[in-house]
Amino acid sequence: MKMTVNRIRVVVLGSPRSGKSAVVVRYLTKRYIGEYSSTGDFLYQHRVAFDGAVSEVEILDTSNCAIRGCLAEHVRWGDAFAVVYSVCERRSFLAAAELLSLLERTRLPGCAAVTLLGNKRDLEHAREVHAEEGQELSLRFGCQFYEVSAAESCAGAALAFHALLREARALALLLPAPRRKLAAYSVSKVIGTIFGKNSKSVRKKRPSLSI
Repeated sequence: MKMTVNRIRVVVLGSPRSGKSAVVVRYLTKRYIGEYSSTGDFLYQHRVAFDGAVSEVEILDTSNCAIRGCLAEHVRWGDAFAVVYSVCERRSFLAAAELLSLLERTRLPGCAAVTLLGNKRDLEHAREVHAEEGQELSLRFGCQFYEVSAAESCAGAALAFHALLREARALALLLPAPRRKLAAYSVSKVIGTIFGKNSKSVRKKRPSLSI
């Protein structure tokens, strides 16, 4: 009989055109969709079974939330974070580094699972960020690191997300609920300091999809 672990909330962050949505959809459906025009967040609901346990998973595919003022809410909401950049765009890699720094400042150490994902590894001819740079950044922030290609295969996305969920599940079992709740402390204040403005939490009804 499989054990059921409480819901895991995953927030996917990254620059526009880094391929966040493509990676998420590739993992959930094994399909590849190259173009996305959505300007809003999208919440997927998913049940996953591995390692003898079943988890209810919610994956929030974010839009450009830093500008829209929702980032503080997303950081408080999530248990795990996938930070995505494109290996073909150095600017997205620098943005990913800023997001990792933000998570480090706003989450208590050891209370959230984080993975750095370099997407579009199939476009080797257009590469601007080497794999060694991604590895070095992940070591700097103590998080997992994967290079994947949403266009090429679903295997990389599945491996990365399962590793992230595995870490989040372990933390959920090890840490008492009050400490997990305390993990996102003074988020709005810290984000306001980093981005030079007062980011207010904006609650909006998010479209969702059960898979």
